[in-house]
Amino acid sequence: MDIRTLAERELSELPLFDMTEWLARKGEYDPSFRLVASEFGVITTLLDHGYYEEASERIVPLLGMKVPAAFHRLGLALEVKANGKKAAKRRFRSFSSAVIQHSDLAEWRQAFKFDKKWLGLPLVVGLAAVALVFWPDTEPPVVPVVTPNESDQTVVETVTEEEALAERLEELEAEVARLEEENEKLQESDEQKPKESTEEAQDTSTDVVPLTEVEALVQDKKYERADQLLDGKAKAGQEQAVGFYRLLVDNKLEKAEIADYAAYIESYPESGYKADVLWMKGIAEKKANDPAYRETLTTVSEMEGTYWAPIAKSVLEEE
Repeated sequence: MDIRTLAERELSELPLFDMTEWLARKGEYDPSFRLVASEFGVITTLLDHGYYEEASERIVPLLGMKVPAAFHRLGLALEVKANGKKAAKRRFRSFSSAVIQHSDLAEWRQAFKFDKKWLGLPLVVGLAAVALVFWPDTEPPVVPVVTPNESDQTVVETVTEEEALAERLEELEAEVARLEEENEKLQESDEQKPKESTEEAQDTSTDVVPLTEVEALVQDKKYERADQLLDGKAKAGQEQAVGFYRLLVDNKLEKAEIADYAAYIESYPESGYKADVLWMKGIAEKKANDPAYRETLTTVSEMEGTYWAPIAKSVLEEE
């Protein structure tokens, strides 16, 4: 399976609600999980709004804890979306051998062309004795009743002794590095080819932007189709909303500039979308290493009662 297709499927099918509930239950008697349970809420919010890079960075501490394999799958999918296949493969290799060989990560091993024989026969035999339980893929996901004792049995054990084998793993992988690199280049070449759309092209000659339809398309994350409809003119009284959706769609398609956000705020200083636009502006500035992002996100954090205020505050407090 294509690595990007796999990542998209994971993000759409992983039981995020169950995962959140699992962390909350663990947090009832383990303070360290109480902290990451709150953090995971921020991660899912960032994911819902397409901020994959930020979500991928924030999930890293969770990947070093004793958590179900579903969290590792989510971490890989986020890294693919944020930084591409090579970065995700580096993250995959950073997992303990027990996690790498877990049956729930079989498709990721296949996607990365990771042959378990690279670990060496003795290690494979040793790992065969490790019992790992993973989140079910059935729909809808069922939240199991977990007691403190049972929860310790439903996690992927990160065995610290096996971390010493990382160096050996790198040596074995070096033997196939050349073939692997050639294979990756061929795969990346195929992945970069534009996919044929099976959906009918939208009529771009419409004079007035159908705002309701645009909103529905954005909700369904069909940004290319929404972009086509936004080529029209805004209906009287809908200028602020249409301008916001133009910014949002351009943001998702990576066409927006920092100046575009600033121009919107200047044109509509009292817009109900102001917090959303400032959040996008702050994140764009942060990605561009523009120190102005701190001032922008501080403004957002002070906009009490808005959706993005607590998230902006959380981002600033981490630095």
